[in-house]
Amino acid sequence: MPTTMDPTAQERVSTLELFFDLVFALTITQVATVLVNAPDAGGLARAAVELSAIFWMYGGYAWMTNATAPNTWPRRWLLLSGMAGFFLCALAVPRAFEDDGIVFGLGYMLVNLVHLTGFWLAPDRAPRRAIFRLGAWNLTSASLVLAAGWAHGSADWWLWCGALAVQIATPLLGRAGLGFGLRASHFAERYGLMILIVLGESLLSVGIAAQHRAVDAALVFGVLAGLALTAAMWSVYFVDEDERAAHAFERASPARKVVGAVAGYGLAHLLMIGGVVAVAAGTRLSVNDLMARTTAFPAWLIAGGAALFLLGAALFRYALGIGWPVPRAAGAALVLLTVLAGIHGSTAAELTAAALLIAVLLAAEKRAIVPG
Repeated sequence: MPTTMDPTAQERVSTLELFFDLVFALTITQVATVLVNAPDAGGLARAAVELSAIFWMYGGYAWMTNATAPNTWPRRWLLLSGMAGFFLCALAVPRAFEDDGIVFGLGYMLVNLVHLTGFWLAPDRAPRRAIFRLGAWNLTSASLVLAAGWAHGSADWWLWCGALAVQIATPLLGRAGLGFGLRASHFAERYGLMILIVLGESLLSVGIAAQHRAVDAALVFGVLAGLALTAAMWSVYFVDEDERAAHAFERASPARKVVGAVAGYGLAHLLMIGGVVAVAAGTRLSVNDLMARTTAFPAWLIAGGAALFLLGAALFRYALGIGWPVPRAAGAALVLLTVLAGIHGSTAAELTAAALLIAVLLAAEKRAIVPG
């Protein structure tokens, strides 16, 4: 596999990339808003579909800046153009299945066109050839999303699902990852910052939702319980895990690196981010009284979100080969039981129970001698 890279490319994530990531932070708040506005199965499905579509291309930009650093003015302006496209998508997220579907589709098409152009500006020919194996599939998916903006009724859903089906098939059809010559430290840092931004944005979204409430004891205990769960999820990823993953990714063979990038830094991170969004939405739905019993849907969002995060963390371990994934997969099943604390106790009790369970899991992992 060709591995020639841009000789001027930096190994650390640039400040422009961090600026770009702020739009993704807005997207997280907007996806959570979809669930808050429609706390039912339909809202959950719309949020999952939209998050998956946006994350696919957001990950694509991580690959793009990994291959061609935004260190010249044409590349910087191009990345800012992609940022504008993502901003349009983020603004349209709450009503992407309604009146704002066309705006979402146009923004998404812009994101895809900028992505292709960015690889065309890569100094090495190998990433250019690699992206043209994938570009046609990405544009097909974007065209289906844009068509969904004009569709009505069940046709809307069919087009969105078709777009996701194309994205799921693309890694196989386009031999994703071959020829990109990934810079491991930059790639790992970019995805790690993605998780950090999402965790921070989840706290911010809950804080904004609570701004019209008086700061009483119920609110204080409730938001601190939410902070505890967020800190527990942070610990799952950032206490040694991210560094071990980056080192393993650096040492991996080219073929193994592709698996780590697509499954570990791709799918696993989507699961973790989806989990954080679900926890934030469940907390926002109960923010008026976090010390009271909650209804089933918010309780399942919190428990299911924590479980999804642990499941993603287990897949991350497996894909990168950095530890035994079974305890985290088992923890994902156990944390679902905390829904009982929300339904029969309070939202704060459920958040606290989930945080404690994750803390016990991490402590057990630290003490246990396990393979990997």
